[in-house]
Amino acid sequence: MKKIISLLISFMIFFSMAVYAAPVYTDNVAGLLSELSIMQGDPDGNMRYNDMVSRDECTKIVVALSPYRDSVALGSKSSPFSDVPYTHWASPYVTVGIKNGLCKGYLDATFRPYNTVLYEEAVTMFLRVLGYTDEDFGSSWPNGQVGIAKNIGLLDNVDKTIGQELTRRDVAALAYNTLISKSKGSQATYLSTLNRTIIDDVVLISTMDEDPSVAEGKIFTSNGTYNVADSLDKSGIGKRGSIVLRNGDTVVSFIPNGTSSGNDEHMVFSALGNGIVAYKNGTFSQIVVSDDTVFYKNSAKVSANSALTSLKMGDVIRVSYKSNGEIDYIMCTEGSTIGPKTVYSTNWYEQFGADSSVTVMRNGEKASVTDVKTNDIAYYLKGLNIALVYSDKATGIYESATPNKDAPTSVTVSGTTYKLEGVDAFRKLSSSGSFNYGDTVTLLLGKDGEVADVLSNTQLADTVYGFLTKVGTKETTVLGKTVTKPYVEIVLPDGEVAQYITNKSYDSIINRVVSVKFSEGIATISTYNSNYDINGKFVWGSGANTLGSYTLAGDLKIIETSSIEAREAATVGPVYPQRLNGLKISKNSVLYASKNSAGHIDRLILNDVTGDMHTYGIVTKVNNRDSGLSVSGNYEYLVDGTTGTLSTQNKSFSVSTGQAVKIKGDGRSVTSMIPLSAISSTKVSDINGSMVTADGKTYILSDKVQIYMKKTSENEYIMLSYDEFKEMINEYKAYIYTDKAYSDGGRIRVIILK
Repeated sequence: MKKIISLLISFMIFFSMAVYAAPVYTDNVAGLLSELSIMQGDPDGNMRYNDMVSRDECTKIVVALSPYRDSVALGSKSSPFSDVPYTHWASPYVTVGIKNGLCKGYLDATFRPYNTVLYEEAVTMFLRVLGYTDEDFGSSWPNGQVGIAKNIGLLDNVDKTIGQELTRRDVAALAYNTLISKSKGSQATYLSTLNRTIIDDVVLISTMDEDPSVAEGKIFTSNGTYNVADSLDKSGIGKRGSIVLRNGDTVVSFIPNGTSSGNDEHMVFSALGNGIVAYKNGTFSQIVVSDDTVFYKNSAKVSANSALTSLKMGDVIRVSYKSNGEIDYIMCTEGSTIGPKTVYSTNWYEQFGADSSVTVMRNGEKASVTDVKTNDIAYYLKGLNIALVYSDKATGIYESATPNKDAPTSVTVSGTTYKLEGVDAFRKLSSSGSFNYGDTVTLLLGKDGEVADVLSNTQLADTVYGFLTKVGTKETTVLGKTVTKPYVEIVLPDGEVAQYITNKSYDSIINRVVSVKFSEGIATISTYNSNYDINGKFVWGSGANTLGSYTLAGDLKIIETSSIEAREAATVGPVYPQRLNGLKISKNSVLYASKNSAGHIDRLILNDVTGDMHTYGIVTKVNNRDSGLSVSGNYEYLVDGTTGTLSTQNKSFSVSTGQAVKIKGDGRSVTSMIPLSAISSTKVSDINGSMVTADGKTYILSDKVQIYMKKTSENEYIMLSYDEFKEMINEYKAYIYTDKAYSDGGRIRVIILK
């Protein structure tokens, strides 16, 4: 008995949250837990369900769920445990938890906040929130606690057993289960004590975003119209599930049923007596309905006959299905969008019946009617007199159509599958169109990334320029026969990655700026030799955007390569103009430039200006060998926490174990390792956003900075998150590594805490 009591006391730290009702996945309860300030995700909204939960984190969650949630004194300077000082973030929560019997410490007067919480510890804590005490559990630790938890539904969707550590997913399930369980001796769910109620089997139908007839700040459901909280995740619109109400009139959270299908959206072509002819992705289909089919329209439930009578071409319907494939309900919205349409002329807006006063949003930014280019894709919102215009393109080799070429709903171009949106795309890419498998095509993509139209090479500019990154061969089908053709992959100055069928292999000019000319759909590639005298300071965002003496266009697009060496695996990617602001660009760094009709530079290809295209990491093991006749080496290194190995013949790298390095190549095909310079070996005094202050100086972090903790007794490194780094800056020395001076575009690439 003494051993049992000892174990019981030494492992006690408890939080309780119980589940009742149909099975629910924790991914769907995040909104409720966040709205109640019980569990919240990181700044990006990620709940990090696979992360382990420490005892101090679990205590905070339990206290936030408990009746004592409003008694936490965040400014308190006292703590009941030596290993939880008042400066510890969780100290106020631990204090409240101990004071009110929700959790306990160990016999040695410690709390061990960083230990991962165990299944039985967390279960006991959540049971205590519901009012259960040691008298209810009995002396059989922890079987008594687990038995009660199982009986009341607290363990639903928690796939763990005694002795196992818990993840955030497990704790979220326990929290939700607690909310919908009944407190000890009560007939009401614990959630009701927080002025929240749950109503099951409700369909979220629409807000003003989906149906203009719904009043602002309201949400129309199958159970009536409610106020809607700003925090409600609107992705549940169209699904069936449980709503959580605050004060009985405001929807604050929605938990979809596990079998909720969401909705299948179509545009109405026509409505018949027994169904709807609908259009989607270039295909017509018939949706058969009956007199019993449930319709929702204009914030009301309407009969099938009424809905079919009022539907017209261009309206949008969203169809939800039951698990057996039958229609559950159909939501109807009056259509107001015209398009997609391809732009062919300067008065393109007239095809919508609009005039030059139309408001233009091009690629998500305000623009003028003259900014719209030939082959852009446009939509028109008639009621708002707004045109949505998109210039995204994808160039590659037409490989296949799904389900077939007679009636394609999607096509695969250079390994990527695209859905069809526009009738023009459907017509051209189908068997009755002009494009065959193996042709090089340029897809014009609409607002949802779907294909609105398609062009051949002869419809594009006579010559295309870009950076050649890959050569190879591709099998395609021509007249029923498999044919192997050479192709190239080129990154165009606007960032598009294009593939072209060529007349031969061009491996000798890889990693070069090239020009591409077409003849009968086949590309001929030539090295492009620039004669630019473009150099000077890059200025962006001050009203006058310039590079030296040249003016930069407002829609400037830039790509950058890590190398122009033919034998290196170069990385090529887009660069935002803001990244280059204030940097001096040399003549040799400008590989390509083009100008618009106003004479302003609108496209640039640069060679290794920022350093952002390189890979960075830490060397963890070095074995250089020099036999006198040749040199070689074996290396192990870390990139983004992943170990890589490299063996070299007839060369070695001047690097040492524990050194931060720039790895030339693409991280897989390594051609060299170059040591980075350490700019500080001291404690970091401040970190704010992308800025780090050390030794009184402030440095800028790369957006892909790698932060590691080096174990003291081993040559082993643990990768840290940004938030973990912030919490540890006062405890460890930080070795900070940059690739070059900040004035030259350098950034902090690697930080090692020791």
